[in-house]
Amino acid sequence: MNEMLEPAAVAAAEPTAASFCAFARDEESRRAIEQVAGELPFGRTMITAGTIRTAIEYLGAHRSPKVLMVDLSGSELPLTEIDELADVCEPGVTVVAFGEQNDVGLFRELVARGVGDYLVKPLSPGLVHESLLRALQGTGAGRRMNRLGRLVGVLGARGGVGATMIACGTAHAIATSRRRRVCLTDLELQSGTVALTFDLDPSHGLREALESPERIDSLFVDRAAAKVSELLHVLAAEEPLDEDCHPHPEALSPLLAELRSRFHFVVLDMPRPGSPLFLPCLEQLDELVLVADPSLAAMRDSLRVLQTLAKCSGACHPTVVLNRIGAYRTGELDPKEFENGIGRKIDLRIPFDAKTVAAALNAGQLSFAERGPVGQAIGTLARIVSRGPAREPRPLIRRLLAFWR
Repeated sequence: MNEMLEPAAVAAAEPTAASFCAFARDEESRRAIEQVAGELPFGRTMITAGTIRTAIEYLGAHRSPKVLMVDLSGSELPLTEIDELADVCEPGVTVVAFGEQNDVGLFRELVARGVGDYLVKPLSPGLVHESLLRALQGTGAGRRMNRLGRLVGVLGARGGVGATMIACGTAHAIATSRRRRVCLTDLELQSGTVALTFDLDPSHGLREALESPERIDSLFVDRAAAKVSELLHVLAAEEPLDEDCHPHPEALSPLLAELRSRFHFVVLDMPRPGSPLFLPCLEQLDELVLVADPSLAAMRDSLRVLQTLAKCSGACHPTVVLNRIGAYRTGELDPKEFENGIGRKIDLRIPFDAKTVAAALNAGQLSFAERGPVGQAIGTLARIVSRGPAREPRPLIRRLLAFWR
């Protein structure tokens, strides 16, 4: 079904309604796009008045389409706004930009940022048809935004330090406060508790994917993941303890690639060291949240994990979280002593709050992540891990040229 939506209907549109969206300032461009969209097999379309700024605001709160057209007309800093658009778009979106500037330099900059094509106004139906057809076929202008979802691993230095609670709370906070699509994946196939934390029924899909990687395809997530909300999905298993699970390390890369192509963030409740998945997983992370309690054993194991991380993944950024502070009242290591033991600063300290956290977890709720000292700390952690890599600053001459445009 193809549908023309006016601005008043944009806010009311369902997040998953459109597979093609277009935002155009002028009526002539909208008519050309509408004509072509009706001829191509997009399913439902949304074509409305607006610029790239309108698209950024809309996609910050709604699901992204497969193909997106945005109008750069009137933008003083089009490259900056394309970067902002990439931040809110889901991974894998094909973007076709159009505007009034016939500038080869601008075209090259847009392509370098992952834009599939750039069309110069006035738009003709033939030109739009050719560009959108390539987008559908995945060739030429079908180039997708060149960003994948950020891969965040949460690992307990040892058992019982609250890593799963922090993984669940962080994923929940990113989805609710930052409005980003998140897939929380529990890589402990038999003893993981992520599904239990959210009061969800686990599936066998994760085990099947890790034991038979050829089964991973574009429909895998839809079949295997449980939907907590429109923005938060959970991929978890709870396999029988009397069965042998044999996950293949080589299955991890295609699984994570599929997840990163569909979600802004993939949060992993990491497998324990010694698991066949541990090192392959560690090597692919963008960010590792290392959770410890203020104990001597946790200090020792934190140091060992950090040393291993430095050897196998120099690109991964570690964040050290000291959790359950005050749980034992006496006998805890002083945070300064803990920092001396691991040779680096603690990034975040989370107090022990048995009443609030335990009650919420037992009820299958994440209310502890929304209020109180633990919730505030988890909100801070969500901001830390979702910051993303810093963009490389453009040379002064390029920034001046962008402003002049």
